[in-house]
Amino acid sequence: MKSIKRICAVLIGFVFFGAGFLKLMDPVGAGLVVREYFNFMHLGFLTPASNFFGVFMALLETFLGAALITGVFPVPTAVVSGVVIAFFTVLTFIMWRLNPAMDCGCFGEAVHLTHLQSFLKNVVLCVLWAGAYLPFSSIPKPKKIKYISFAIAAVSVILFSIWSMVSIPAIDFTPFAPGATLMQADLSGNSDSPLLSVCDSEGEYCDEILASGDVLLLSVYDVEKAQEAMREHISDFRHTAEDAGLRPVVISSGELPGVPQCFSSDRRTLMTVNRSNGGVTLLRDGMVVAKWPYRSLPDASLLAELGGYDATEAMQKENTPKRLKLQGFLLYVFAILVLM
Repeated sequence: MKSIKRICAVLIGFVFFGAGFLKLMDPVGAGLVVREYFNFMHLGFLTPASNFFGVFMALLETFLGAALITGVFPVPTAVVSGVVIAFFTVLTFIMWRLNPAMDCGCFGEAVHLTHLQSFLKNVVLCVLWAGAYLPFSSIPKPKKIKYISFAIAAVSVILFSIWSMVSIPAIDFTPFAPGATLMQADLSGNSDSPLLSVCDSEGEYCDEILASGDVLLLSVYDVEKAQEAMREHISDFRHTAEDAGLRPVVISSGELPGVPQCFSSDRRTLMTVNRSNGGVTLLRDGMVVAKWPYRSLPDASLLAELGGYDATEAMQKENTPKRLKLQGFLLYVFAILVLM
């Protein structure tokens, strides 16, 4: 009986940990999901704090997942996880019945569920929770070493969260992920190709500027936070791109004083293209090759090196190490939680 209870708790733990970790990997995306929930619940006055709530909920899910897997703090973990599961079961039931035009965001951009699928997932979690913790008097006590493994995992997750907030997702699940081809450059007519429409200062569409050649896209989705230092940095980086033989294109969601030849596009789209405000995206013949955050822009030598490869080789060279590091980090955390 105790083994069945532990299996139920661990299964819930992996769901919570995975859901929270995927959102921590993409805190900007988590904030967008929370913003949609606030709008759905008519709590628009809370939207300025959506990024904070997004990270907070992701951390809560991840810590709960770690606690469920290790079995530490059994009674508090049982109560908090039960409340969270019950709340989201009710919320997803309402969403299923009302069917709003939004994604549940349970697993960030990685997995998209319908409202019915999201509700059924939470129903299964309710059943597993009942199997794991009812009756309360039968909750097993963990080994003392599990508190150490939980602490190590929690510190590792916090450090990862800090890194995520100053970087961009190591694995990109958005429509503009490396390897995607923009719709205006996709000759196959694939309807799933993402469209990045841009306008010039006169309001005329000029999407064709992104469809051919090596383009270094500098995107600013929050112009209010684009202070003078960022605008100067963008202007300087244009010269870096030109020195590497690339064509720099600056796109923002509004006017950027002091930045000439700036195109405009939708704010939400620019947030999807690159999660970093002032980030850089390398395009080759309309194909997304690589992305960098504002705080870690590539130098001319790296850009020139990537220019020596074809698009697929350049994409693998720049993105594969990031994937391997993230996978290694996940293996390390799960080894701490499960084996220690």
